[in-house]
Amino acid sequence: MKKRKKTKKNFGFIPPVVTETDFWLGSKKLGSEVINPSGDWRGFLPILEHQNKGFETSACISFGTLSALEMIHKLLYSLEPNYSDRFLAKMSGTDPAVGNNPKTVSDTLRHNGMVSEATYPMTSTLSEYYQEIPQSVRDIGLEWLKNYGFGYEYTDDLREGLKRSPVGVAVQAWYQNSAGEYVRKGASNHWCVLVAFDNDRPIIWDSYDSGLKTLAKGYQLEFAQIYTLKKKESLLSPELSDYKAGNHYLNMLKRVWKFLIDLWYLLF
Repeated sequence: MKKRKKTKKNFGFIPPVVTETDFWLGSKKLGSEVINPSGDWRGFLPILEHQNKGFETSACISFGTLSALEMIHKLLYSLEPNYSDRFLAKMSGTDPAVGNNPKTVSDTLRHNGMVSEATYPMTSTLSEYYQEIPQSVRDIGLEWLKNYGFGYEYTDDLREGLKRSPVGVAVQAWYQNSAGEYVRKGASNHWCVLVAFDNDRPIIWDSYDSGLKTLAKGYQLEFAQIYTLKKKESLLSPELSDYKAGNHYLNMLKRVWKFLIDLWYLLF
């Protein structure tokens, strides 16, 4: 009797097709900026959400991408949103049998926006999870785009990337060595988020288990993506809008001039 070949599980990662038109860190096309000079995002970790809660969604890329987005939002605006992984998984055409690729998921977010977990929450069955999204919910996603701009680019420099964003990465899930570190034994089959380095060991945030995992030194991380999130000018405080527009010095002079005039009238 023939021995049945053991197949490796795919957790929802499909390799993207990288083209010449894709943005890369260093090209200055995206305009990403250093926002976290330490490169350590562990102080901004979002609420842990599992992609498998009794059924496998194969939506690791949606979970990872939104975890990165929530961390950036928390750092920049001192508020942690909870975005709907289910919305992004369905909108991007994730197949529960095989998953999706990070390029498609990021492009979907860029063009269709996002809704909160409260608006489009986790379900109790797979069929419900991937049911058609009502137009009213899609419209809320487009409203998000009126308030925020989202972008992404690939990077070969993980440490520099971490200064700008948590880094979405492809890994092979999951094998451990005798030290409890995770090691690679084959092709990538999962997507998660690089949040720091412990010396030379990558620290990732995962949509399984307890979230944080330490990978072995030299672990190969593939198809690394970084992200940008920018709040539209209309949502910034007047003071910050003036500062970004370069009008703060002029406004300061106007206030000083008004103060001097008021003082003159008061004294004379």
